[in-house]
Amino acid sequence: MSRTAQIPKLSISNLGPIKHADVSFGDLTIFVGPQASGKSVMLQMLKLVVDYRVVAATLRKQGLDWSGDGTTLLELFLGEGMGNLWRGDTKMEWNGVEKTLASFLPGAVRSDSVPKLFYIPAHRVLTLRNGWPRHFGDYAPGDPYVVQDFSEQLRLLMGAGLGSGENIFPQVGRLTDATRTLLKRGIFGDFDLKVDKSGAQKRLVLQRKGEKPLPFMAWSAGQREFSPLLLGLYYLMPSAGSPRRAGLDWLVLEEPEMGLHPRAITAVLFLVLELMQRGYRVCVSTHSPHVLDMVWALQVFISEGAPPETLLKLFDVGASPKNKEIAADILRKKLKVYYFDREGSDVVDISQLDADSEQRAERTWGGMTEFSARASDVVADFIASKKQS
Repeated sequence: MSRTAQIPKLSISNLGPIKHADVSFGDLTIFVGPQASGKSVMLQMLKLVVDYRVVAATLRKQGLDWSGDGTTLLELFLGEGMGNLWRGDTKMEWNGVEKTLASFLPGAVRSDSVPKLFYIPAHRVLTLRNGWPRHFGDYAPGDPYVVQDFSEQLRLLMGAGLGSGENIFPQVGRLTDATRTLLKRGIFGDFDLKVDKSGAQKRLVLQRKGEKPLPFMAWSAGQREFSPLLLGLYYLMPSAGSPRRAGLDWLVLEEPEMGLHPRAITAVLFLVLELMQRGYRVCVSTHSPHVLDMVWALQVFISEGAPPETLLKLFDVGASPKNKEIAADILRKKLKVYYFDREGSDVVDISQLDADSEQRAERTWGGMTEFSARASDVVADFIASKKQS
């Protein structure tokens, strides 16, 4: 993917829970912090600032009107009750250029605008009803735009014939052999994900060879959470020889760990590496220490000049030429990690993940290692006291 000399940077002050954030994006950027601390708001504003013309055109196509009012547009985008996040003292800059609410009110909305950022929201499981993606207009106007748009893109993808002649997963030519193996091991087991066309309404089902199909609500929570994510990844990985979908440069992925066993999270993270190798700039919000374990290991491997085989050992995948190509490329990438605090503090850059840092947010990896460290200390103190008594 071509990169401009300028590192993308989004600065926001006094927007909802965000007091002040200066975020310079890497090839992989991770947001961590407690709920309602501003991670999702920051990522949605990134989507808006990158794709505001597409957003406006899509909303207008759905019959929604903001009558030239930026607050109403923001409410339609972020969701009901969220328009008042932008206050009189709110400030935003994108790559050093100030952005106001008026900046997101294009004078002429072009229906042929192409999105540059694909957003996979945390609410992705809601996009499937009875095992099939919902139409944009099936949602209430007060639902977040990123959920409606993600659902619509999945619906169009399925309507274009994904899975019509073969399994959706596993599918030869989609994903690498290593990724398919990780997904079977961590999520699908010996089930295939396919389209059932036996009824009046097509639906996604899981099926073992020779057995009846399992409907969506009979799946495990992890399978329900992951399947719309997999469809989104297929959208980003066209099978017709192109490494990326035309026009798209960015991926936002919220909480990839939702409902998943650590083994399945590992599979998803290897998928993230494949997306980075294809040239996407990836942003992830997470509550999983598993994600930061990967970033910490990558930082060490990059700084110490580790060979590609070392990274592949981390994911327990073979050193095939394709896997080594992915790993070698990842070890040249730039990684960033930011901590969002709900207590009104500035967003903190904790990219080094230094356990000896003077910053509490960094040495506890955004609070993710805090309980483990406390548990170890309390248990050690208890055992020591027992020995002394």
